[in-house]
Amino acid sequence: MAPALPPSPLLVTAFNGVVAASDRATGATRWTFAVPGKSVPGARPRPTHVEVHDERVLVLAGGSEGTLKKNTFIEVHALDYLEGHLLWTQRVEGHPTSRFTGAQLLVEGGQVIVAWSDTLAAFDAASGRVQWRRVSEHGDGGIYQACLDMGVPGARSRHLP
Repeated sequence: MAPALPPSPLLVTAFNGVVAASDRATGATRWTFAVPGKSVPGARPRPTHVEVHDERVLVLAGGSEGTLKKNTFIEVHALDYLEGHLLWTQRVEGHPTSRFTGAQLLVEGGQVIVAWSDTLAAFDAASGRVQWRRVSEHGDGGIYQACLDMGVPGARSRHLP
């Protein structure tokens, strides 16, 4: 029987545009991160998802901009796991829409891949550098909410509702 791995020191949670890390031994809050920008119209609470990989906290969050005509987008924020400092941010823009359609995040092999609307984008997990960005052959879903599922051997994408 293999020895048990020591527990990671922090529990990271995400809800409504706020990411928080709590000490697993005491429950005390160690750091918080507020996703910048505006929430998505009609989507309450603000879509926010978190994944922890290789001392990075990867936050996938929906946002919007504009006053009369809203445009929605997805952003990926990479934070330092122990301190919560922002390391990099990348925006993923798809087919212009005022409605939020959900998104998928896949983190594996040092790569962060995001599927949103009609767009697939890959980033280097350490630096945030764009590796590639393209339109998906699946389209934007039309009147349906596009939610492209992704997988590689040993890993699956996580859905941001």
